[in-house]
Amino acid sequence: MSNIYHIIDFIPGFDREEMMVGHEKLAEQVVNSGRLRIDAGDIINFARLYIPNLDLSMMFSYREVYQEDIIPRTRKIIASHLSRNYSGNILELKIDESFEILKKELNKYNQPSIEEELKLARLLVQSTHPVVMMLVLLDNAEIFLSHSYNIGDMLDVINWHSSGKNSGMQSTDGRDVAIFISCGGNPLKPNEDKNALYGNGWPAVARLLIIGGQEFGHYSDIKRDEKGRQITRYSANFSGTRATEEARIGRINDINNAKNILKQLENNDLNGLVDLEKKIKFYTNNKIYNFMLVREIIVYSIKKIIFTRKCAKQNLNFIQKFKYEKRPAILMKAMIEDMLFNLAPQADVYKSEDKTEEEAIACIEALARVPQQVNKWGRINTKVFMQNLYKMYYGTVIPGCIKAYENITQTSFSFDTNRIKPGLIYMIRKIFKKSILPTREIED
Repeated sequence: MSNIYHIIDFIPGFDREEMMVGHEKLAEQVVNSGRLRIDAGDIINFARLYIPNLDLSMMFSYREVYQEDIIPRTRKIIASHLSRNYSGNILELKIDESFEILKKELNKYNQPSIEEELKLARLLVQSTHPVVMMLVLLDNAEIFLSHSYNIGDMLDVINWHSSGKNSGMQSTDGRDVAIFISCGGNPLKPNEDKNALYGNGWPAVARLLIIGGQEFGHYSDIKRDEKGRQITRYSANFSGTRATEEARIGRINDINNAKNILKQLENNDLNGLVDLEKKIKFYTNNKIYNFMLVREIIVYSIKKIIFTRKCAKQNLNFIQKFKYEKRPAILMKAMIEDMLFNLAPQADVYKSEDKTEEEAIACIEALARVPQQVNKWGRINTKVFMQNLYKMYYGTVIPGCIKAYENITQTSFSFDTNRIKPGLIYMIRKIFKKSILPTREIED
């Protein structure tokens, strides 16, 4: 079992006319905050401020250095670090020098256009619950978005060498937060192949939404007090050494539930359908049209009817979600194995000699992957296979985030779900636009 990164349950919006009003507003805020760091090969909108003798290393975007309304905040951030060694006029001089260093570094790269920034920001805000992004903006959290396959290519992650090969990461010290997401390609370019599982286009879009869902999921797991200060997690204690009972028991029950459902499906001949779908796929992909293919299709059709009826009697109604899939059995089994993997993710960084701590890490990871699985497989399937953690995330974590947002801002949480009305130019452009949808194929 391994994580799947190219399947998504919904088609996200790229253009303004494809967005909800609330999502578009959030995307604009993400861009205007200057906290979005984009690494797209030769297009990079951020630079490192590195001062070796002070052991100082910070990242700032083009907007944070050049945008007039953000510059005061940037100067304040730099001053908070330099003030340990300098004061008065010398401090101001050192801040000016820091800006010159940043400008020199930024001028080495091409900058993304405003439209490119907005399109990437739109994808980001659709990867998580709106209130999570609102808290990210309130925290002035840094969001790093890379076209690479892992975060190690994004920047020199000095303090997290063991995490460099990960596809994403969320880090916090109780005050500063940074969210790292890799796309494995350019989400704004066309697919290299209509059934591509990796690279530019839809595979990169899916990867962004999936990893974004997980990393913002980690961020939302942070519990706050009435003043908005980070105090612990919902899934475990802040140090990640002991899981909460709700997360611990919920994860165990969800694993057992998923295994039991898989066993039921296999007893209903899921594996037989998978084998037949693979045979039919082989024939059609190799353009072999003969009696053998006809026979396999007939046998498959009969077995599929029997399988569907047995599942209906057992109230396994979630399989209706796969009714119109080209190869439903293959996708169904891949989904369940993917669910099980994300309930018990495997990686060296999650291992510990202390089994209590290892369980806590597993609970932290599994809870954060609930929104990831929603983006990937949809709410219905995620509720079936991660029912306890799903209930915990959307019944406890998200309401907790809403309460934190309302405490910090002293305003009620609201999100405008109305769609932006498309204009005539957009409608004409859409008629002539070639439509390519993300693949639902599973790698053999």
